[in-house]
Amino acid sequence: MPESATLPNYVIAIMAVIVLILLAYTVSLCLRLWRQNRSVVQQAEDRKQSLQAKRLDAQASIDILLRCILQDQVSLTEGAIRISGLAKVLGSAVVEQKFYQPFDALAMATSHIPILDDWIKLSSKQKHSFDKERADIEREHRDKVMHAAKQLLKPQ
Repeated sequence: MPESATLPNYVIAIMAVIVLILLAYTVSLCLRLWRQNRSVVQQAEDRKQSLQAKRLDAQASIDILLRCILQDQVSLTEGAIRISGLAKVLGSAVVEQKFYQPFDALAMATSHIPILDDWIKLSSKQKHSFDKERADIEREHRDKVMHAAKQLLKPQ
């Protein structure tokens, strides 16, 4: 047999080692990709659970605020502002429901009235004027807000 037709044993051994090294590298890359994929899937699941928990918390807070509104433990304006904001956490499908619209309408109608630090800075005369205006706006929206609160608390 001619010498050029067969490879020396050391060349075959080197090629086998190279193939084994490449195989080991390929396996390590596959494991790394598998772990990353598992991590991404876990993160997505964690985000989904976190969002679900936020939605449950928002719904529980809305239910408490609705009861407070119906029992006159909170002003309609404050309740509407808080419910309007919390409803957005529930998702767009819920926010568009007709029973949340009265809360959004009242919150928008009173959005120009200062709150928190801005309220503190007002004079007594300005506070009285805004309180009167708020009371008038609440009277206009009261029936719709109360009806919506009752409907939202009904078991579904």
